[in-house]
Amino acid sequence: MRTIFLGLEIARKALQAHQAAMNVTSHNIANANTPGYTRQVPHLLQETVPLSGLFVPPHLKNIGLGTDVDEIRRMRDKFLDLQIRQESRTGAYWNTIDKGLEQVEVIFGEPGESGLSQIFDRFWNTWQELAKSPESQASRVLVAETGSLLAQALNHTYMQLEAQRSELNEEVAIKVQEVNNYIQQIYDLNQQIVRVAPAGGNINDYKDQLDVLIENLSKVLSVQVKENQNGTYTIVLQGRILVNDRERSFLSLSPNAPGMYEVFLENGPRVDFTYQNGELKAILDLRDVIVPKYQEALDILAMGLRDAVNTVHRMGFTLEEPPQRGGDFFIGDGAKDLAVNPEILENPEKIAASLSGAPGDGENALAIAQLRGRPVVSGSTPDDFYRGIVSRLGVEREEAQRIAKNQELLVQQLENRRESISGVSLDEEMTNLIRYQYAYQAASLLVRTIDEMLDTLVNRIR
Repeated sequence: MRTIFLGLEIARKALQAHQAAMNVTSHNIANANTPGYTRQVPHLLQETVPLSGLFVPPHLKNIGLGTDVDEIRRMRDKFLDLQIRQESRTGAYWNTIDKGLEQVEVIFGEPGESGLSQIFDRFWNTWQELAKSPESQASRVLVAETGSLLAQALNHTYMQLEAQRSELNEEVAIKVQEVNNYIQQIYDLNQQIVRVAPAGGNINDYKDQLDVLIENLSKVLSVQVKENQNGTYTIVLQGRILVNDRERSFLSLSPNAPGMYEVFLENGPRVDFTYQNGELKAILDLRDVIVPKYQEALDILAMGLRDAVNTVHRMGFTLEEPPQRGGDFFIGDGAKDLAVNPEILENPEKIAASLSGAPGDGENALAIAQLRGRPVVSGSTPDDFYRGIVSRLGVEREEAQRIAKNQELLVQQLENRRESISGVSLDEEMTNLIRYQYAYQAASLLVRTIDEMLDTLVNRIR
């Protein structure tokens, strides 16, 4: 009789195990299109430990005691996850750099009618025309106005770059807040796992959410990720715990002397971004290195142009009576505040177009026009120096785009590999569902068979 009940127990456990397996399969099918979901697989384990309180006759001791769902596993490749986080972070860095350089290109506006190249051409050409008719008031006014237009274009370009730096500074604050939000959400999910896991609850869905958050966080910062034995995660930045199942530590901001934000660990040191990667590093590089580099180049251009034109201009004579030595044509200390001397704007006769002071002499205006072909800006002509700035910008953007594209392709390949492991295949799930259904039906048939055996046995005893 007891052996019959043993068979009934085996059948019962088979029903439960395959019912659980079908539930897992149903869960997979339901989440086939859920972003971040990881395919789950029931691990069926044969029972080898005698059931408590159940006598097993010696001749049946070699017979198995059925099956049970040992655990429900998430199909993840941890090394592949690590690769995706690393390569996605690199891709995020270069995508951010590319977008920043795109903004710089828009500011320079090259090639285009509003670009500095066109204004430089007009500036040199007006001096050339003045050399032909040095006593023409119209030509003098045009020289002054075109010089002012060139100075304003340099001012505007410089200040737009400065505005971009301010926007990038605000993006630093936004990204730090984003990181802190991720830290809080990871902490909350860790707490959920700590509460659910000891009671035997399934924490797989919580871990899926954690994986998505950690992947998003890893695009912003270079962090170290460790999975703990209880299923929670520990996130470390520069040797300091940002979050685990017991504590969390946020990032904070502090403005430096120029008003630019620096990133600090909460109640800790400044975050060292020297060996960092990701979106926040890219924003800081754009703000502190890349954009200022182009501002510095504009300063060099403006000061080189100012000094070269002023040097020649001071050698000439004005159209005033009597003719006076020319003063500075340009004033200012850089691209930010370069301007035509207000005295010249008020009185274009102060333009020193003559080299001798004699009527009809435009040699000094010609000498200024010829500066166009002279290496007066860091060993280059003004036009060549400016073209070099634009060319370097184009090369840097092209390189950023190339690397970003390569990273996108690499990440896509890695994600395809992960999808083959962790993704839900509806065909495969339907096959599993049919397989578990047949096993469940067989276990049901076993229950009915044993029930008939019991009925026969009881009737014989009667």
